[in-house]
Amino acid sequence: MQQPDKDRILGLLIGKMPVREFESWLFKDLELESRIGSDMYFDLIDIDYRDSNSSCIVSQTLMGKHIDPVELKDFKYHKVLEQAGWYHGRKTEQTVTSKKLTPELKNARDILTEFGGLELISPYKCDYWTPRNICFPETIERLSHGVKYGLDKPLICFAHIDDFNSALYIDDENNYYLLDDIANIDLFRFKGNELSTLLQNLMGLDEQGNFELTGSSNRK
Repeated sequence: MQQPDKDRILGLLIGKMPVREFESWLFKDLELESRIGSDMYFDLIDIDYRDSNSSCIVSQTLMGKHIDPVELKDFKYHKVLEQAGWYHGRKTEQTVTSKKLTPELKNARDILTEFGGLELISPYKCDYWTPRNICFPETIERLSHGVKYGLDKPLICFAHIDDFNSALYIDDENNYYLLDDIANIDLFRFKGNELSTLLQNLMGLDEQGNFELTGSSNRK
């Protein structure tokens, strides 16, 4: 399947392409069957697009058979990034440029070089587990230390989530942490290795990885 055709189908599945526009493309493109294959093509034209649930029916028809759920998840994630202003090869100028950066500062700087100044908006309704947004400062603004949480290493803040209710930190080994930015009581470590997995998890796109309690500061 050619990428433009796949993008149209995935766009419908994540609600970014109107059903009428999709239907028109489906029936007017005379070469579409040869590009996407007869099996998928006839599955698609058998659907009644006048049905108010037609986009859900398309999803039920294609997922697992013609469309890999992981591919759909990644497509949705990159749409969130693109809507925020991200693009491949994005690099912002960082004021922290010393050649003698500590590992944790370098790790945070690398993240902000790509994401600094962006605000990612969750594609799902905000609830207790899914924050409304993830905001990356333009440069490193906050340094902390994990000692009061039983973690003997410095931590660097690289993002704020849910309108500054919580913050994300990174250490010298590229471990990611979440800290309640209001009470600053519980520090959680993300059980995953990739930043993309962390961001997808927070936005409700991926259930892989979760957070475990690292330690708690003394409650006052």
